Amino acid sequence: MEKQSCSREDYMEKLLSAYSQWYDITRMPAEEAPLAACAEFHEHQTGYMLVRKAEMWSADRHEYVYIFTLPHLSAENFRSCMEEALRRGLEKVDPVPGHMCSGIVGVFICGSADAEAVKLLKKYRWRKSFQFSLRGWAEAHTALALTGESAVVSNAAGRNTAGLLKKLL
Repeated sequence: MEKQSCSREDYMEKLLSAYSQWYDITRMPAEEAPLAACAEFHEHQTGYMLVRKAEMWSADRHEYVYIFTLPHLSAENFRSCMEEALRRGLEKVDPVPGHMCSGIVGVFICGSADAEAVKLLKKYRWRKSFQFSLRGWAEAHTALALTGESAVVSNAAGRNTAGLLKKLL
């Protein structure tokens, strides 16, 4: 049985609904297009000995998701959208003591894509460490949902995001 393709708008609503359980969602105004929405996740973990006052360690993990929606993804569009995601994400990263990692995720919801854009997305790598990783690191993840083809593509770091996108198709 063949899967039915859904519209980009319907797919984005499904995605935002799934993210809203754990993430803070911000819908972007139309002037920000192709950026349609942003989602933020923050996690704080601590380890302590016997009582909470005897804290041994703490670690903060953050994820900033930027959802772009385009009818067709070209290599040029991919580059400019990822530059925008990195710019916005790095403004929010605060490498203070206890910061473990921050993920900057570019999610693309498109009807179709150029072969070159898909190749760039799969091979995309970006990582920055803060004070030789003593204050954590930031890493970029990318994922693409092709609603016209009912297909999902991601880079190596974006496998978890791709899993969610596949479930929603």
